[in-house]
Amino acid sequence: LAEAAGGCCPGASRNKFAYNEAGQVRIRAGLPIYECNSRCRCGTDCPNRVVQKGIRYDLCIFRTGNGRGWGVRTLERIRKNSFVMEYVGEIITSEEAERRGQVYDRQGATYLFDLDYVEDVYTVDAAHYGNISHFVNHSCDPNLQVYNVFIENLDERLPRIALFATRPIRAGEELTFDYNMHVDPVDAESTRMDSNFGLAAGGLGGAPRARGRIECKCGAAACRKYLF
Repeated sequence: LAEAAGGCCPGASRNKFAYNEAGQVRIRAGLPIYECNSRCRCGTDCPNRVVQKGIRYDLCIFRTGNGRGWGVRTLERIRKNSFVMEYVGEIITSEEAERRGQVYDRQGATYLFDLDYVEDVYTVDAAHYGNISHFVNHSCDPNLQVYNVFIENLDERLPRIALFATRPIRAGEELTFDYNMHVDPVDAESTRMDSNFGLAAGGLGGAPRARGRIECKCGAAACRKYLF
């Protein structure tokens, strides 16, 4: 499994095998993850089936105490590089996202995540359809990292958005990721990872394409002071 072989997903896509034997991601952020799918001969215990199994940790929604609205914390310890959750929502065109973003601006809340791995054609909107991920707050020093994942669908314009732990996370700790994420721009592939993400919980934002400067309340030592 260390090398692509036998026409399995990483081999068919000429990419490295993304996980170790424990299901922890071992490739750097910016590279795509290709998991096994229904055409593969392997079983459900295959180490290349991780994101498709869904959330495996006990997570909890809670009300933050510093004006950031709702947040998500883990109720158990999470190992470094482990899959935590997928960002789920309604897939819409970028044109529709622009229209909805203007409406969300007036409401003071939006859950738009651009799928711009190769080109900005589609957006995930978690306002009406989604999972616990749309309650995850921003941090300038996050403990989650975004990866683009392909399973049953190999259209590079439609990656699945998976969040992996960047470090060991203690039980009771809040889960966060960087809404204004940028991976090393020196690498050509990694520049596709700019999520252009805007989420407002408790009055924290506007649409990705139409917003003023928004004060950051993450409290990190290296806080950038503004979300966007």
